[in-house]
Amino acid sequence: MNRQKRTHLIILFIATLFASQASAQEIKTTEKPISNKILNFQFHYSYAFTGGELAQRFGPIHNIGFGGLLKTTHNWLIGIDGSYQFGSNVDENISSRILSNISNSSGAVSNNAGNSSVLSIGERGLNFFVKGGKVIPIFLTSNLNSGIVIMAGGGFVSHMVNISTSANVPTLTDDLKRGYDRLTMGWAANQFVGYYFQGKNRFINFYVGVDVIEAFTKSVRGYNYDERAFDNASRTDIFYGPRFGWMIPIYLNTKEQEEFFYK
Repeated sequence: MNRQKRTHLIILFIATLFASQASAQEIKTTEKPISNKILNFQFHYSYAFTGGELAQRFGPIHNIGFGGLLKTTHNWLIGIDGSYQFGSNVDENISSRILSNISNSSGAVSNNAGNSSVLSIGERGLNFFVKGGKVIPIFLTSNLNSGIVIMAGGGFVSHMVNISTSANVPTLTDDLKRGYDRLTMGWAANQFVGYYFQGKNRFINFYVGVDVIEAFTKSVRGYNYDERAFDNASRTDIFYGPRFGWMIPIYLNTKEQEEFFYK
């Protein structure tokens, strides 16, 4: 093979190499970017104002809880979470009516020693939800894992009037409290709108927004001792207010997938 043919072959080889590299680069740069698949363990807190018939019984309520939240590569969310509710804001009419049935002539409730007992009345409850939603990125060129979040779901809510005593009170044993505590349960719907953030460094991960719950409930006691009446009415109980969640992520992508992921 003469020198001219060798030169032509070398030039052809180099041209072919550059063409293949350019083609690979084009494929890589035109690959549609997708976000990470992430399983988050979440801890959350919300401060819930009350509405509907719930507002006739309780004031604002605290919720603390935990759960799991899976974010897919296309930013769909699937989650479950539960919360413990507590509060000290009980409507004065409810408190006085409950106590009137077990108070003496001076307005005090006697313990088993015949002395006045100190009572504490508050709200306690639980809720559990299964949810789905979507993260809509607002920084399209930098972090597809974060953005506006919209979620909705369904679940279960319970709440009650919690009566605590400083000593043994014969009129407020555990069995007798059932006639006063207004334990109420039912199915519920939930909506959440806010901002969802998964940090690029994977250490700062949170969401914040407004949470709303509409619960359709009934008393499970059936009879209120203080009113000497049955309670079978259907209720619409509403919770709404700010919610904040802190997330601990586990990234589920393979190393090969990570090449095309925005992190």
